[in-house]
Amino acid sequence: MEKDLADNIYNNLMNLFFEPEIRDRKKQGLIGEDFKLLAAQALFFPDGKPQIIRLNEEVSIQVKLKKGVDGTVDGFWPSKHEVEYIRPNEEQYLNCGHVTLLLLKDTYQLTFDFQYNKKACEEHLKVAGQFLATSKYALENNHFVAFIDNSFSTIELLAKIDLLLATDKNVSGKTNHKAIQSAFNRRHKKPFSEFEQIQRDIFNKLFTARNKVRYLHGTVIMDSDEMLGIYRALREMFDNLSKRLSFE
Repeated sequence: MEKDLADNIYNNLMNLFFEPEIRDRKKQGLIGEDFKLLAAQALFFPDGKPQIIRLNEEVSIQVKLKKGVDGTVDGFWPSKHEVEYIRPNEEQYLNCGHVTLLLLKDTYQLTFDFQYNKKACEEHLKVAGQFLATSKYALENNHFVAFIDNSFSTIELLAKIDLLLATDKNVSGKTNHKAIQSAFNRRHKKPFSEFEQIQRDIFNKLFTARNKVRYLHGTVIMDSDEMLGIYRALREMFDNLSKRLSFE
């Protein structure tokens, strides 16, 4: 069953992207009738820009070999069991989705990832982790204002990651607090799970509370149990997004 599934995916992606490109190039005389496919790649842009199709030497990828495999031997060409992963490696395309095909010694290796904005999301996640760690410190040391401020910064960044992965055009480029809040509320207006509703409620609560405590515009009442619940929800949200963004 696994082989049938793999064969179906391979055939579908070949039919969609690479075989039409090969036929077109042959018609245009860009490649010969004896063309042999060694590598292929389709890159998909989050802003809807036309996809790029690459063949053979046009393909640029990172291939990581498994531990103990010596790739320095003359004439080395890896087998499927020697490759740990294959993925794009060009900075300008790390936010793209992709389908990548590489001929190995014993088979074609096919990898694909249709999640957009991964590079940008990883950068946002790294900063969110710092705010989350500071939020935890503030909670443990009863620094109420610092907890609210850092918790808001955490969930705002996590919300933006959620929106970027959904290719929400309302958060592309420069954004402000209100734009992210509005877009996140629209995205989760009809939540699919209780946790999605919890995330939205926490974001809105922290949005209001943060403005009050940071700029001394009012009073916020929040007991230790509620703050602990907020921290745990942020931790879960962070962990869930980390898994979604994992390349490994």
